[in-house]
Order: sequence, then C-alpha cells, then structure tokens
Amino acid sequence: MTERRLMAAPVPPAFPEEFLEHMGFIVNKVAEQLNGQVELVIAPHRLTVAQYGLLLLLEARGPQAQIVLSQQVGLDRTAVMRTVDLLESRGLVRRDPDAKDRRKNSVALTDAGATLLQQTLSAVRQAEREVTARLSDQEQGQLLRLLHRLLGLNVPVTSTER
Repeated sequence: MTERRLMAAPVPPAFPEEFLEHMGFIVNKVAEQLNGQVELVIAPHRLTVAQYGLLLLLEARGPQAQIVLSQQVGLDRTAVMRTVDLLESRGLVRRDPDAKDRRKNSVALTDAGATLLQQTLSAVRQAEREVTARLSDQEQGQLLRLLHRLLGLNVPVTSTER
C-alpha cells in the first residue's frame, strides 16, 4: 500500500475561467481540499470526516439525542444512525436511554472516543493549516470570521483556532 502524505500547499488546478467568479464553485473546491487533507489524517484511524465530526460534536456538547445530532450535523436520521452504529461497534460512542424520553436514545462519547480525538486533533489542525498555508494567520482568522458571517453565526475566532 502506498503511504499518503500531507501536501505543503496544494498545486492550484487549472479551472475554466468561467468558474473563477462563482463563489459556490470556489468555496466547494476549498472544502474538497480541506476534507481531503483531513481524510488523509483520520483514515489510518478508520474514521470518515462525518464520523470525526460526530465525535467532535459529542465531545463539545456532551450526550445528544440521535435526532438532535441529525439536526446539528445536517444529515438525515438514517445516515446519523448508521454512523453512530459504526462508532458504537468500535467502542467510540455508546447509546443510553434518553433521560427525558426513555423511548429515545442519547449518544455519548466514550473514553476511547475521547482518546482518539485527542490523538488526532493536532494532526487535523495541521492538515487544515497545510491547505490554508497561502494565507497569513491574520487572513486565516479573517476568512473564518467571514465564513461564520455567511452562515449567520456570531462566533468569535480565538487565536487557538488559528
């Protein structure tokens, strides 16, 4: 098997000029590069970007009902259920009866899931920095703030995020 490595700065592909003025196309291409680099880092841990995102969310917010997870990550309930099934089979999350409604399940991060996040977080951050390396730290923070605004979020960007 060939070893995959992070690229210092991806070589810009040649895009048709007509695409270069369409923000959706450009933002999507940057997202593809970011996700591709993150996938390289988490793949050896048998994780997908969606699985990693669920683990991050559970770490940050604590146990969540499956339906709430679905709403928060923007995936349908079936996709979230399959993702949780896979993570649970690996011992990274567990399902508990929901404290408010015992007919529902609450998903919680296990110690093994938290440990895996700690093992991968710095490498994931580095992968993100590799893709954004053409921007200064200030520009990276500005880009993140602008993206937050586009999503209607009012979230301060801290120095630890960059």
